[in-house]
Amino acid sequence: MKKIKLTLLCFSSIFLGYTQILYSDGATIQINNGAILYCNGGVSLSNTTQLVNDGELTTTKNSTLAQAGDFYIDAGTTVSGDGLYYIEQDWINDGFFNGDDSEVILYGNTQQFITSNNNTVTVYNHLTLTGNGMGIDRQKTLLAIDASTGVSGVLNLNDRELHTDVHNFYVINTDPNAIINSTSYEDEGFVSSVGNGFLVRSTNQIDSYFFPVGSSDVERRYRPVVIYPSVNIDQTFSVRMNNYSAEIDGYSLNQREEIVGEVNSLFYHSIEGSLPGVQSDLRVYYLPNKDDDWESIGNWNNHFQEWRDLGTSMAQNHGNYTSLVHENWTLSNDNSAYALINNKFPFIIPNVFSPNGDGENDYFYITATGLDDYELMILNRWGNVVFESSNPNEGWDGTFNGTPCTEGVYFYKLKGKQKNKEINEHGFLTLVRN
Repeated sequence: MKKIKLTLLCFSSIFLGYTQILYSDGATIQINNGAILYCNGGVSLSNTTQLVNDGELTTTKNSTLAQAGDFYIDAGTTVSGDGLYYIEQDWINDGFFNGDDSEVILYGNTQQFITSNNNTVTVYNHLTLTGNGMGIDRQKTLLAIDASTGVSGVLNLNDRELHTDVHNFYVINTDPNAIINSTSYEDEGFVSSVGNGFLVRSTNQIDSYFFPVGSSDVERRYRPVVIYPSVNIDQTFSVRMNNYSAEIDGYSLNQREEIVGEVNSLFYHSIEGSLPGVQSDLRVYYLPNKDDDWESIGNWNNHFQEWRDLGTSMAQNHGNYTSLVHENWTLSNDNSAYALINNKFPFIIPNVFSPNGDGENDYFYITATGLDDYELMILNRWGNVVFESSNPNEGWDGTFNGTPCTEGVYFYKLKGKQKNKEINEHGFLTLVRN
């Protein structure tokens, strides 16, 4: 294929400065289909410049000049067309960008910014993130502005991090496949946010909508969410993974309804829905080898100021990841904090029994659902063992070596493991025969 370096149809003045930076002050520029505009530096479009890109436009950082690799749209400037934009550094939009059927590829190996000096929100058609930078240089960051992909656009994260900071990135396309990412283990692409920032998706189908959220703050975590709406009406969902304990945001891990025994302290999700009363299935992913095992999803209830179990959650394995899904849940803006939880398996330990052969309360049992490595020991008042068992289905009949023990107070010790946690319980029980 013939490689055309630059094709311009100019109807106004144009100035190409320093051979590395393309400056336009009110020009009309046409990049035809098949043409390539390659700038070893940045592009700065000002005044009333009209740029129509139906080919390829590339900026690089191969320059010692300021704004190397930037693509700058000044106020009063219009950019449109169905072409490709390869941008190695920052995207700065103070004018008007019409995404048409174009694709913007942010390919830099250092941190890149999507920003504006006058609060202009860029609506891309397709936005693709690539590069090989690590750490903070893996990020493409929203700086002081929201951004979005359009009604037919796709957000392709590859293995990069789209950091929205305290802002929102909107995926307006209601196609469930409007977000793509790499799913290679520990090399996944994701969207990170802090404060009131969110990844926001528009939906109108009864299908799985994927939210590849995570964070690289302190420890890199990829913990996505899937929402499956129950109705095919227009609504939006907003998701953020908070890479720290919910305690920091005022959701006390110790304020729990009675059944909740433990709340994940490593991270939690903020999840909001735009239509109160409309139900969806909620699926949350986690990594057991780093996050421990969890059995349910908890939600912070603002009215009662406590963590509450959503109810039945089904677990499913996905290779290295496990997900928990709760069906038919209403996602609202009022109670938007969600965390992984483990519920209590309460011990039912009677304090009196009557082994008199009447068929009622003749055995001392401890009911301990989910208890492994069970060991029960009963001692008399002198500290002598009168009963011991490793079988949770075996109760004490009030005898020792076949001889009935005397009435009185005895002492029990219970050991075991529950959810890999050591259990040590002890207390007194009374034996009566009348």
